[in-house]
Amino acid sequence: MLDGTEKEAVRAPYRVFVYHHTHWDREWWATYQDFRIRLVELIDELLNALDEDPDFRCFLLDGQTIVLDDYLAIRPENRDKLTGYIRDNRIQCGPWYILPDEFLVSGEAHIRNLWLGIKTAEKYGVVNQDVGYIPDTFGHISQMPQLLNGFGIDNALVWRGLGGPEETFKQEFAWEAPNGSRVLAYWFPDGYYVVDFLHFDNPNKTYDETYGRVRRSLERWAKRATTDCLLMPYGGDHRLIDRRLGRLIRQVNEDLKGFAELRWSTTKEFVAALRERNPQLETIAGELRGAGADLPHLLPGVLSARMYLKRLNFRGQLWLERYAEPMSAIAWRKGRKYDASLLWHAWELLVQNHPHDSICGCSIDQVHREMMPRFDQSAQIAEIVTEKAAQHLNSLLDTSALHEGEEAIVVHNPLPWSRTDVATVRLEPKKGVHPRTHRLLDDEGNEVPFQVAPVEGRMAMTDKWFHTEVRFVASGVPGLGYAAYRLAEREKPLDPKLVPYAAVQTTAKLKGSEPQTDLHVGRNVLENRYLRVEASLTDGTLTVVDKTTGETYGGLNAFESSGDAGDTYNYAFPLNDNVLRTDTDRNAVVTVQAAVAGHASATLAVTIDWALPVGLTADRLSRSAERTVVRLVSRVTLAAESRRVDIATEWDNAIRDHRLRALFPLGRDARASRAEGHFDVVERPAGAPGDWGAERGAEGDGESFFGNGWPEPSIGQMPQQGYVTVSAEDRGLTVANKGLPEFELLRDGRGTIAVTLLRAVGWLSREDTLVRVGGAGPETPTPEAQCPGVQRAEYAIVPHAGDGLEARVFERVHDYLTPLYGTVTGKHDGTLPMRGGMLALEGDHTLLMSACKKAERSDALIVRLWNVAKAETAATVRLGEAPSSVRYVDLKEEPVEPYGGTASIAGDGSFVVRAGPAEIVTLEIRF
Repeated sequence: MLDGTEKEAVRAPYRVFVYHHTHWDREWWATYQDFRIRLVELIDELLNALDEDPDFRCFLLDGQTIVLDDYLAIRPENRDKLTGYIRDNRIQCGPWYILPDEFLVSGEAHIRNLWLGIKTAEKYGVVNQDVGYIPDTFGHISQMPQLLNGFGIDNALVWRGLGGPEETFKQEFAWEAPNGSRVLAYWFPDGYYVVDFLHFDNPNKTYDETYGRVRRSLERWAKRATTDCLLMPYGGDHRLIDRRLGRLIRQVNEDLKGFAELRWSTTKEFVAALRERNPQLETIAGELRGAGADLPHLLPGVLSARMYLKRLNFRGQLWLERYAEPMSAIAWRKGRKYDASLLWHAWELLVQNHPHDSICGCSIDQVHREMMPRFDQSAQIAEIVTEKAAQHLNSLLDTSALHEGEEAIVVHNPLPWSRTDVATVRLEPKKGVHPRTHRLLDDEGNEVPFQVAPVEGRMAMTDKWFHTEVRFVASGVPGLGYAAYRLAEREKPLDPKLVPYAAVQTTAKLKGSEPQTDLHVGRNVLENRYLRVEASLTDGTLTVVDKTTGETYGGLNAFESSGDAGDTYNYAFPLNDNVLRTDTDRNAVVTVQAAVAGHASATLAVTIDWALPVGLTADRLSRSAERTVVRLVSRVTLAAESRRVDIATEWDNAIRDHRLRALFPLGRDARASRAEGHFDVVERPAGAPGDWGAERGAEGDGESFFGNGWPEPSIGQMPQQGYVTVSAEDRGLTVANKGLPEFELLRDGRGTIAVTLLRAVGWLSREDTLVRVGGAGPETPTPEAQCPGVQRAEYAIVPHAGDGLEARVFERVHDYLTPLYGTVTGKHDGTLPMRGGMLALEGDHTLLMSACKKAERSDALIVRLWNVAKAETAATVRLGEAPSSVRYVDLKEEPVEPYGGTASIAGDGSFVVRAGPAEIVTLEIRF
């Protein structure tokens, strides 16, 4: 029970549960192979100890199962012995595949991580420990209790991100997710790295350094305990086993008589003992990202270290979650084999990049070089699987109405709602496709304007490098469905004088005066029926007018450059910083060009040549007086019928030790932001939070830093997934991003969202930063963390009325994040019409889909949804084929009882899905 009504009296001696463990960073200050050799030596010695000493009770191989794969790849002959000891509970591992960073990977990636833990255990015929062991992640997401509950785990062992004074903060508490899910949580008061027995056999060590050290630790923990049970880790990062432990426990017990009794145990036994005592616990809700005088380092700068890794991870997750799995599921329902093994292999490669020291970017350069092939290989698999699924679906279309030599362009929509958005497809240049010579027709015979451009690059399943990209606006593409368009030659080419765009200003006949869509292009201006975008020739900022509300947003996409004297773990301003902005720096030279002009979309290229300090001074106290010019090129795109502005900014990063941010002022004072997180939209106050230990959730003093004199001050930079939104006085602004996980809402009176594009530093860890006591790792140079070379950041501006939830901005954002997928097919008979859908969510709901895939253990379809709102919601689900049954399942795809356990199917095959506030709902759909 989490809620005891009466606290049981604490009695002596305390029961101390000692668990022997290693915390295994797969790669960090050494490479994967370096650490694997150490792992092999560790497990070799562990197996010998278990063979030779029946009193060597047990050992925790961290909370991850990948160590089994890493070891048995080198020692396959020891498989039976290793798995035998796991079955005997003398070795514990899991439930994770790898111990992840929680904020830098998607919510669905966490689910797949736990699934990979299950699959690895099943492969070896063992059972994972059902303990939510996450001792060293850099803070904890709000929905972790719901995720753990979804896998049958009712507890969590955590450290970073919370704490407080001994008098007020207890080490056991009830951790509650936004949907009300709870786990019994334990906080390590001295961290998981405890080696109090280390020096016991050293004759040069005193009683105070041995027995006294253990007693002092236990006395500290006892002040925070809610029962007579204490948990004592014995081990740490890459620590080997200690064969003396049984003897040392007996020796210490003699010294501690009357105060405490140590027993060699497991984390599971400790959790069970806590539950037996039914303690009265404080409830702590939501994410754990606190800072304070008594809290461990959160290390928040990892959100923006080596931003290129974050962008690649976004790409990998997107291809698997939004394209490969949903389109494979649709193709499977239409007769194609669902290749789960191939998809899981892609997930495995991707998740191997999710350990906290890997995706956080805080390892040595070689480690991050070795991550790149994993990212690439995972994405390659996902891209090929997507294309094969699309080709299978295309082959079923009835395109017999095409004339010989004609092609059908098929646009696939992997989102569960009908959309109108830009679609692109690549054709062979030799086909000579051009709007003057060809026309594009929808399934009703209406001509659709399109534009073409030569592009280069690799595509899945082709050896072609040069392509012609066809771009057009696809209207009303059904949810999880497709729409096919006929590409045909014109009987007579169009007048060559006809300009393929519409101009804002007055022009002569045929010279931009013939609009085919609502999109117009002018001098530094893009405009459609919803938005007007103007780029300033003075400072390069954008002014966006929302025609639907009449609101004007100015000063958008200014850039800020500040010095960074920190390391991969923490942003740290130099003592005498020089913060520069393109909207105030007279040295910034601006040029605006019309880069693309068309009827489907148009692009302005805003170029800023900006002289910036080349790095820090030798003493790292200031930015250098020497400057070099950095050219920032922002390609600002507006599409026909679009309510958002897409931006892609590129630059060659030739300077060091700095942070680059893009700024987006709301134009009103905003006190809070709402950012998409992991199955949650998290509200946070502007500026830096206050002392978490004293006033949880308190606002800071309005500065970027809060907590002078703390071991690590609180900062205003916060995590996000897909977007951050602010609003005030019925006026709202949302900034979406593709793999840019750090933002800050400034307390500047203008509600400015600052999105970090780059943080360039040259050290893994340094002892001399102003924002952290001590190091966070070895003081090792990491020149590649300066991120030299060409960088690219993609983001979008979405203005709207008032609150982002009411404006359903979450759908607009995911339209941006998940472009329509264009393919080509030829003339053939088929059973499918030229337009159709598999799954659509209908009604006034607040649900997003996070997964659509084949079930793991049956021939059912799994659809996972989550409620973006903190209020109950319901949606009608309409499928392309009538289901025989729909039931609610947990994250392990096992039946659960909420909402009666099943959904009633209407006569037309539709059904209603319900979700509580911030609830994750998984459906098993049978046909």
